[in-house]
Amino acid sequence: MATAKRNELIHRLLAGQCEMCEGRDGLQVHHVRKLADLDKPGRPERPQWVCVMAMRRRKTLVVCERCHQEIHAGRGPATTRK
Repeated sequence: MATAKRNELIHRLLAGQCEMCEGRDGLQVHHVRKLADLDKPGRPERPQWVCVMAMRRRKTLVVCERCHQEIHAGRGPATTRK
């Protein structure tokens, strides 16, 4: 019987906590099409979630529902993990 290794995203989901505020309720995955989309000209300052995604070089971010709504509203999550 062959075993398949789980990819990184599945491990991050199984961790069960938001990667921004460490909340544990209502986890969702925020996804961007391309990493280049994160560095659009005209933005005065990059939000914390953009920095986290760029630093990890990943197009996905596991976040709680509240943080996900903040991201789509154009505001960064109020709290970020250290």
